[in-house]
Amino acid sequence: MVDSGDSKEGIFVPLLTLSCANCSAPLEVAADLERFTCSYCGTAQIVERSGGVVSTRKLEAAISAVQRGTDRTAAELAMPRLSRELDELMAQRAQVVHRLQQRLERAKSGRLTMAVIATFSVAILWAIFVSPIAPTSTLGNIVKIMLFWVVVIGTPALVYRETKLPKFDLVQETEHLDERIDKVREHIKANRRILDTLPI
Repeated sequence: MVDSGDSKEGIFVPLLTLSCANCSAPLEVAADLERFTCSYCGTAQIVERSGGVVSTRKLEAAISAVQRGTDRTAAELAMPRLSRELDELMAQRAQVVHRLQQRLERAKSGRLTMAVIATFSVAILWAIFVSPIAPTSTLGNIVKIMLFWVVVIGTPALVYRETKLPKFDLVQETEHLDERIDKVREHIKANRRILDTLPI
């Protein structure tokens, strides 16, 4: 409500008659004031004007409302960025896992190739050097055939035993990415909580 005002040395200052938002004490404040402190309880307040209605509101409440709005806006803006960041980190992690799988597959393929080459080489050497020797008995012939198969089967087994595949610790290889992924997921959860609890 607008009062007649106060006159100081010929200057007319219109006054508003309001109630304190904290203690409900009657207050008279200059109509052009935006902020003031209640002379009864000391509560900082702001003057709100909307649709011809003038009222008071605790400054803390006004700041809190602005802060909530700011928090919600920040959360809304952060969500797309965090989602993109999570997608990029997940793609990087998938690349690391794929690269490790490729290295393992190449090592397995190389070991198999080496075993096949070694087996054929031993078989050829056997055919060149041992096969022309004629055994003197049937038992000698059986021993020669058994030795051939021992060498043919033992060669790839020896190659497989001696050629170790690379060992990868997937947890260690992806640890730094997993930590970053966990942090981004926590930020996403925190922003979702803000968006779920604060009004639009």
